[in-house]
Amino acid sequence: MVPDRASAPTPRPASTLLLIHPGAEGELVVPLTLRHADLRAHAGEVSLPGGAVEPDDPSREAAALREASEEVGLNTAAVQVIGVLDDVWIPVSNFELRPYVAVSASRPALTPQTSEVAAILELPLRLLLTDEIIGEEEFSGPGWRLRAGVYRYGGQLIWGATARTLAMLATVLSDADKS
Repeated sequence: MVPDRASAPTPRPASTLLLIHPGAEGELVVPLTLRHADLRAHAGEVSLPGGAVEPDDPSREAAALREASEEVGLNTAAVQVIGVLDDVWIPVSNFELRPYVAVSASRPALTPQTSEVAAILELPLRLLLTDEIIGEEEFSGPGWRLRAGVYRYGGQLIWGATARTLAMLATVLSDADKS
């Protein structure tokens, strides 16, 4: 059964941050979070730093930066937001996620906020431009079954909104490389 967005309540706004920075070996990476397995929503999943837009956030971009600061200790003054990707609807939580792309000239000191983030993974950006980590998996739950594209990296399965967002970034980067 495919979720019907037209019959769903108005989605809640959320934002996420795709931060591109040099990793430990100097290679460009995107930090991902491994969410704690005991969380109420998206438990144990790999995600980008992000979450719901709060009433006191001045913008969705500000929400993405705030969430990255809260979840991984990002010093947001050291990054520059350079773009935004298409919104992604997440049916299971009814969020409409807006991904912001940011860069940092140096590797930031990131620390997981332990109540929500179990670990931080650094995904090499170059892998998004290859077929090396791309796959397909079947997911199911009560009354539904879904076959979806995934990324496999560091012993983790990256799927759902995070995989779709990374795929959008890969498309933008690939298209820019062709021009």
